[in-house]
Amino acid sequence: MESKKGGIYVGNDVKLLLIGFAIYLIVFLVPIFLYLKFKEKTNPFVFLRLKNNMLKNILKGAAFSTIYLIILVIKNIVLQKKSIDMNIGMMWLAVLLVGFFEEIPFRGFILQKLQKKMNFWNANITTTIIFVLLHFPNWIVSGTDMVSSIITVSMGSLVFGFLFKEYDTLWIPIMCHSVFNMTTWIGLK
Repeated sequence: MESKKGGIYVGNDVKLLLIGFAIYLIVFLVPIFLYLKFKEKTNPFVFLRLKNNMLKNILKGAAFSTIYLIILVIKNIVLQKKSIDMNIGMMWLAVLLVGFFEEIPFRGFILQKLQKKMNFWNANITTTIIFVLLHFPNWIVSGTDMVSSIITVSMGSLVFGFLFKEYDTLWIPIMCHSVFNMTTWIGLK
């Protein structure tokens, strides 16, 4: 049985999940890595800010995410007496990968490329608009509340961009993005 959470269909359809990840790899990640490696003649991991102090930056991302999670738990469970639904099926796999898959093209690549042509905030806003637009097809198919989703995803995208700029690593936005999606999928808002 599948249900809708946060604008996506959640369940145990491993095949559908793997197809989605394969498409994302083919459309976004592989072309970015190939472009950086062969066209720009640079190490993709260095350009994308995935190389330096990996463990330290993952731990920083986990710390920021833990603070965010604690705030949401207090708001939702303690103050509003809401329950959370940990039954998100195979989406637990997506939790581990979605931040990585979405942060590489948006903050790692597009934001950095735009920053060469405009100031950070204009680049971050432009990246956010592109990021939000990419989510539209899924929201339309799943019948998601568009206004709420646009606001939520825009705010998250702007914060992920700021964290990327502030800490000069993609690992922190990757961790925060994954936890942000997980909290949405289990009903913490």
